[in-house]
Amino acid sequence: MVRATGLERLRSLCSRSVADGEVPGGVLVVGRHEETLVELAFGNRAVLPFEEPSTPDTIYDWASLTKPVVTATLFMQALEEGRVHLWEPLGRWLAVAADSPLSGVTPRQLLLHTSGLPAGLPLPDGGCTRDEYANLIIEAGLKTAPDAEFLYSDLGFHLLAAVVEKVYGQPLETLAQNRILRPLGMTDTSFCVASGDIWRTAPTERANGEMLRGIVHDPVAREFGGVAGHAGLFGTAHDLARFCRMVIGRGQLEGSRILQPATLDRMVAPVDVGGGNVRALGWDVNTRYSNPRGDILPARGVGHTGFTGPSCWIDAPSGIFIVLMTNRLHPDGQGDAVGLRRRVANVVAATLLP
Repeated sequence: MVRATGLERLRSLCSRSVADGEVPGGVLVVGRHEETLVELAFGNRAVLPFEEPSTPDTIYDWASLTKPVVTATLFMQALEEGRVHLWEPLGRWLAVAADSPLSGVTPRQLLLHTSGLPAGLPLPDGGCTRDEYANLIIEAGLKTAPDAEFLYSDLGFHLLAAVVEKVYGQPLETLAQNRILRPLGMTDTSFCVASGDIWRTAPTERANGEMLRGIVHDPVAREFGGVAGHAGLFGTAHDLARFCRMVIGRGQLEGSRILQPATLDRMVAPVDVGGGNVRALGWDVNTRYSNPRGDILPARGVGHTGFTGPSCWIDAPSGIFIVLMTNRLHPDGQGDAVGLRRRVANVVAATLLP
């Protein structure tokens, strides 16, 4: 385990965050290679309509963690199988007109958030299907020229998911289960929470007068039945820790390999995307979103956050990973997990790094 003083600091930090109203509660898992050093449930997973204490098996809305865990990983699998490559234009797979601004956009740019696509696109009145939404994204065009700047975009991962589905001829949720979640033993992770697991799922906030519990918070993913390339995944801290161990294991966990070592290395390799920002394929490295790394861990690992509150950071050279699950939006949409992420990462780094 982490040295007693470090563990007590982590307990204190998490308790203080709850007391200060930053988050209602959460689950923290810290590990190094195969060893779990900290597994700490704190605060409450729900405060309305009554308090429910957080437990290690609490299921959280992973929001944008869906991007690296599912969409980017599936694309990298297709890449190493020779089904796709990073530089081919989107028109190879999607109905992009030759004169469209997106005609030359590549999967590499989508994975790095340098395609020029805007951050998001409102749903049309009356709703739409996922395929219709992809067409709307294409029709809406770009906000900036490709490779002009780093602009974080949900839309790029919606298009990447469409590419992956066309490549394999199967729905995203089926691909995720068969090619990632089941092989890695992530048994509590899925796009749709089973009815029998709603009770241990952390709620987020109200939408249309209803407290969202086991229903994805992201309105676009919700429109599509909870399945999208940019959001929709639900899971536990324990399961995300398993995924982190796979990354540290260069594509393998407990004898189950989902990516070849060279492919995983390419996925997490840092890429300068301009403006002082560094990304990897589907991952954050060093941008304004890198708060889960804290201030001490070197800018050499990868991680990601989710709008609803979860985060992870993986420092592969040291084998250290930090998974922090919170539902910071509960109950009123006003919470903030950024400070807690930084403080936790700093204590972990100071305690574990040589």
